[in-house]
Amino acid sequence: MKEKFSVLDLLRFALALYLTLFHSIHQYPQSRDIPLIELAGMGGFVTSTFFILSGFILAHVYFHEAVSMRGGIRTFFVKRLSNLYVIHFIGLVLFFAVAIVSTHAVTSFALMTLDDGPEKMVALPATATTLNVALNVLLLQVWNPLYGSINPSSWSLAVLLFFYLTFPFAAPRLLAARNKAALLCLLWMLYLAAPVLASVMHWYEPVMVGTIMRNPLLRLPEFFGGILLYGMFREGMLSSITSSPARCIVSLAMVTCCFVTGAWLIAHGPEYWRYLVHNGAMMPAELVLIALCTSVKVPEKCERLASRLGNSALSIFAIHAPLFMLMIKATKLLSMGVSPVECATHFAACAAASKDIVPGMGGLPLYLIGTAIAAVYFQEHLVAPLRDLIRRKLLSHRHTKAEPGTARA
Repeated sequence: MKEKFSVLDLLRFALALYLTLFHSIHQYPQSRDIPLIELAGMGGFVTSTFFILSGFILAHVYFHEAVSMRGGIRTFFVKRLSNLYVIHFIGLVLFFAVAIVSTHAVTSFALMTLDDGPEKMVALPATATTLNVALNVLLLQVWNPLYGSINPSSWSLAVLLFFYLTFPFAAPRLLAARNKAALLCLLWMLYLAAPVLASVMHWYEPVMVGTIMRNPLLRLPEFFGGILLYGMFREGMLSSITSSPARCIVSLAMVTCCFVTGAWLIAHGPEYWRYLVHNGAMMPAELVLIALCTSVKVPEKCERLASRLGNSALSIFAIHAPLFMLMIKATKLLSMGVSPVECATHFAACAAASKDIVPGMGGLPLYLIGTAIAAVYFQEHLVAPLRDLIRRKLLSHRHTKAEPGTARA
């Protein structure tokens, strides 16, 4: 019987929710005065852990005690890409709809930067705008490192797309490797090479920032590391981390120390640490965190809820930015004391006036809770039916069942 990793479902959900906090809390100027606000700045740790976790989960689902991939390559691509693109398309439509209402120019794109300040926006001519919009629609925007994604978090979906394309060909070889621990260390060294070189050479211009942080080829060691980690788990090689409560406590302390140190370096350290913490320096802690989660069991009555929350993680990635834009607009309107009807009648004047309003943070907890609930229903009542419809069209009847959760697939 295939082992259930319900805690990994909960970890996926927690990572997505943390990323929502990371992208929202820093939009409030007053957040700088919150004690330990530095701990909310580790978005890179979260994304990297998510990429490693993706490799681990896919290896478990498709190669559990097997040499060949379960279901075949065609079935894998149809299932993975149908889920990814449905989430992406709906999220992108939501973002465009909200951006238009927010008077956000479609021709305006953010330059990639390491700075904490306001985004550096550039207005592009029609041809360049069309190209960048097309790349965003196709989930290929990460191959143009100069500009950020239209829907900010969709860059991670674009990286996942590339990972999925490599999985059927790389996973069998990685899982068959004899010395997985040594290969994992080699991947870590390869992953660190690019950020170390960029830091030594002081390459901080937008193209290099976009390349180091978002290029799928440079992020591939994380995904491959997750596959190798599953192979090590399958062969019982993670017992040095999880075999006793004392070892688990020491491992958890190591992860916590790395996280806190990384957060301090991001907030107060030299600029080059942003490359290193975001790309590679935290990889051992991220691997240990996932290994620890494999040793924790969820009560059977909670497994269904854990699966639902885990399955909503990618939906949180897709919808949290447009939901935040709506929430901020609503907060500003309430602060101005202007009715929605009056604002709709004098839209330009209302939009101009709202730019000078500093929104209060009182709505942030409700936003986080609302986003989590909305993502679950978004996944189950919109994404899943559309995804399953596509799968029924592209796969034979024996493959049309809805894909189960992480531990049951």
